[in-house]
Amino acid sequence: MVLKKLVISAAAASVILATASYFSPHWTVYRMRVAIEKRDYKAFSSHADFPALRASFKRQLGAGDGVPATEAHAGGNVLDWLGREIAGLVTSPMIDSLVGPAAVMEMLNAGVPGLNRNVITSALTRVPAAGEAMPKMEIDYRGWQRAAFRDAEASDKDGSFILVRSGWWSWRLAEVELPQRP
Repeated sequence: MVLKKLVISAAAASVILATASYFSPHWTVYRMRVAIEKRDYKAFSSHADFPALRASFKRQLGAGDGVPATEAHAGGNVLDWLGREIAGLVTSPMIDSLVGPAAVMEMLNAGVPGLNRNVITSALTRVPAAGEAMPKMEIDYRGWQRAAFRDAEASDKDGSFILVRSGWWSWRLAEVELPQRP
């Protein structure tokens, strides 16, 4: 009888823990939404890894790919490499200055990642646009460590925000998938 109660208790605890772990990204998105509505940069920043976000933008915008010139020479693509490096010299500092709490909060208000006029204005003024509410987000799990989310009305081509697990129940906004170009 005692063993039966112990097994039932263990099974119930396992179900509760698995459910909590499964819904933890939803809770993180909800907490980011509340921080955005309150314009609470400190609370919002606790859910974002800005250096990782900046690196994600740089990777996707071609802000210098880190390939040494000798490897580019071996591939016979020196001009392509030089062009990426020059673009990186311009783009990298721009991304460093633009991708901060206000800009990311504005991207979340828009529901999709990207550097548009509103995002740049928010980054420069350090204030997200007033009166805009974060749209309803849908979450797509991509394994145990990653979950993507975006506006529920947006398509896969519109890009996604990527949460990365940092513990059993904690997640941080650490990457973006920029919209696909036509």
